[in-house]
Amino acid sequence: MLETLGIDFKELIFAVINFLILIGVLGKFLYKPFLGILEKRTQTIKEAFDNAEATNLKADQKYEAYSRILARADDEAREIVKAAKVRADEQANRIVEDAKAEAVKIKEQALSDIEREKMMALADVREQIAELSMLAAEQILEKEISLEGQDQIIDSVLEKAGAGTWQN
Repeated sequence: MLETLGIDFKELIFAVINFLILIGVLGKFLYKPFLGILEKRTQTIKEAFDNAEATNLKADQKYEAYSRILARADDEAREIVKAAKVRADEQANRIVEDAKAEAVKIKEQALSDIEREKMMALADVREQIAELSMLAAEQILEKEISLEGQDQIIDSVLEKAGAGTWQN
């Protein structure tokens, strides 16, 4: 039946055997190394994925660690600012208290100076009054004074006392 189709049975078997030998040779020398290369490539890709996952895990851990460090640094910065504000407020209060104390001291000193000046002025006025009284007494004793003369002397003493600076 193959002969009617123009196919020689011996040639067909020879071609099939050649084909099987070719498949065996190709399988041994080409297919198996090709599969080995594919297996190595698959293994390399798998290792790359595993390494990428490990690297991502490490990166996530580092990110979390840096986030915690950054949060701590942020908290520390807030605490430092808060402490600085407290110190500044305390210092401002101290300055205000010192200024108030200094103002009270200055006021007391001024009052003391005023009192001293007042006492000095009173002493000066007393001295002037005493001098004027002595002058009046001298004039009274020097002259025989009539009632009119006494009034004139008193007016004169009062005039001289009025011309001076009187302070209470």
